[in-house]
Amino acid sequence: MPPVIHHANILHAGMPQAQIAAVVEANTTAVQISNEASAANQAGRFDDAVRLHRQALALKLRAYPEDSIQAAITYNGLGEALLNAGRLQEADEALAKALEVREREQTEHDAAATRDNIGALREAQGRFPEAREVRLRGEAKKQILCGNYNCPMMKMYALRDLQACGACKSVFYCGKDCQKQDWVRRHKPLCQANSASLQTSNQQSAG
Repeated sequence: MPPVIHHANILHAGMPQAQIAAVVEANTTAVQISNEASAANQAGRFDDAVRLHRQALALKLRAYPEDSIQAAITYNGLGEALLNAGRLQEADEALAKALEVREREQTEHDAAATRDNIGALREAQGRFPEAREVRLRGEAKKQILCGNYNCPMMKMYALRDLQACGACKSVFYCGKDCQKQDWVRRHKPLCQANSASLQTSNQQSAG
């Protein structure tokens, strides 16, 4: 299970009392709600996870701008929940916001996680070449995550240390155990549908 992330309160001398209260709430209540959302997502209660992430985001946006690191954390979690709920367009929008901030701020592991989430989204959309492309954006700096969401290593890899799915070549794994887990949990129907679509396309072209 991905680690729960807590945020330090960021307060400055001379801040208005209302702003102080918003920052404190963003770093206490919003974090608690985000943790509840992550637990709901892990339990398969995706609609609850979406609702809770949106509540947390509303609290954070009272204290921080939409393009802040704090908001990006919640946009990423919201995108994951929306993806799991099958709400792909909304997931695309949330994850794009998260990635823009995380790459700009060079929060490397977080950016790699969001790229992999977008890779999973592209698979769900049937856009496998784009799934491969977004994951490989971390190749130059050796910042690619294992494609198994529940990988116990939780670290970034060089491409040479990963193995691609033999069929679609669009997702990468640190080992056979993680590949098997992701195949059973998520990747199998998407990859098989992609292979069938490619086969049909090739047959039509040949005909």
